[in-house]
Amino acid sequence: MPFTRTILNVAEADPDRLALAGDGERYSYAQLVSAGTRIRSGAEQILAQGADARAPRPPDETQGIPIIAVSLSRSIDVARFLCGVNGFRAIIAVVDPLWPLSHRVEIMKRVDAALVITDDADFEQSLSQLKGWTGSVVSLQRFDELAASAPPSLGPEVRPREEPFLLLFTSGTTDLPKGFVRTRESWDHNVEISRRYLGAEEGVATIAPGPVSYSLTLYALVEVMATGGSLHLQSGFDAIASARSIDGEQIQRFVGVPSMLLALARAAEHAGLDLTSLRTVITGGANQSESIRTVFEKAAPDAHLRSYYGASEIGFIGYSDAGDGTRLTPFDGVEVSVRDGDTLVPDGEIGTLYVRVASAVEHYLAATSSERITGADGWASVNDQASIEDGMISLAGRAGDIAVSGGHKVSLPQVERALASIPGCETCCAVALPDPALGSLIAVAVEAAEAPPKAVMQRGLRDLLAPQFLPHRYYRANELPRTAGGKIRRVAVVDLLLTGSAERL
Repeated sequence: MPFTRTILNVAEADPDRLALAGDGERYSYAQLVSAGTRIRSGAEQILAQGADARAPRPPDETQGIPIIAVSLSRSIDVARFLCGVNGFRAIIAVVDPLWPLSHRVEIMKRVDAALVITDDADFEQSLSQLKGWTGSVVSLQRFDELAASAPPSLGPEVRPREEPFLLLFTSGTTDLPKGFVRTRESWDHNVEISRRYLGAEEGVATIAPGPVSYSLTLYALVEVMATGGSLHLQSGFDAIASARSIDGEQIQRFVGVPSMLLALARAAEHAGLDLTSLRTVITGGANQSESIRTVFEKAAPDAHLRSYYGASEIGFIGYSDAGDGTRLTPFDGVEVSVRDGDTLVPDGEIGTLYVRVASAVEHYLAATSSERITGADGWASVNDQASIEDGMISLAGRAGDIAVSGGHKVSLPQVERALASIPGCETCCAVALPDPALGSLIAVAVEAAEAPPKAVMQRGLRDLLAPQFLPHRYYRANELPRTAGGKIRRVAVVDLLLTGSAERL
């Protein structure tokens, strides 16, 4: 993967080119190399001090390479550590600071992290008292002090392509996360997709608001650094601050979840800011509704809007440039099939999506899960639901996005896309609520100060959905629960409705 090589080459050829900006800090490529040298110096000193306490371990998925984990609140700090650790023999793991404390502690023990760097005092204390764990934990402030005074290291270097470099995790909000390792070579395919399809090019300025623990932002960091661009970060999405950065820095590319676009367009209009410098807008992590696309294209008329679909364990799968973003063209090098168990389903019918692509991971770390991702035949799946027709993928949702109501399979994302096309319902969520007669009933919640009348929503949906897809209940909420990356949390919306915290219409 050309990640470190690109950083070193740009630092030599154009040292003052902006590499990273965010949280009030800026790093040129030359400064990023210097920061990487300090990170390596500090990490190697701490690892050497703790080497005697760590029992030898047999080779495993990590090839004996030490895991350095960061759990930090600021995106700029996570970004500089990911860039720095990538330049020497170590595996970087980004641990979401919003996971429950017990999950963060348990997963560090299971993956046998050699070094954890955090700005959470409770996490630091819990790890320091953890029995059976022989790694080291240090606060961010203490690490930076040690790194500044440590003997200079060799600095960042280009590592072998087959070497593991990144430990990723599934969501850790409810269940204990599952970890999987990426080699540098496994992401060569992803970077090439970003270059050819997603607008990641040398010298292009990208903004990716949101924590780097969120996969969409983490991917943006890797692809921008691997192609010699400049990345603007935010630790949490702030629509006005994003619009101000785009206007003031003349940023050409945006990467985020679709809901951010609506907020960004409204913020720019309200504050009198200009989004016309944008040329490429990439969304992922959720479906891109037609209504959001229409609103944003007016705010950024020269921008090409492209939504993509992928899975962290598999890589990029398909993309869409029109409509609601659920009818996708597979990227080059991606084969797809839809199955019910081991049986291929007919075109147009919903089943489990399988993908064969060079970037797919074989299995999760044994310490976190016994599940395989890729079978012996090379086909991988994370149990997403879809259908295929004329070579195009039509997404039906994640495995948990399909509800069975009255014996009918209902795609909750499809209900959401239809509802979002009705004025005043642009931000919404469909869920399945338990029901003794139907098994589950379909409910929708609209995020708005004042939602359209229930009768208006019902009339609109009758023209857009099959009868079995029509919601049984309608709700309004001032705010729907979201992840740190801005995605609406369907499970949390169910709790919101069941506890009576939303207005039933």
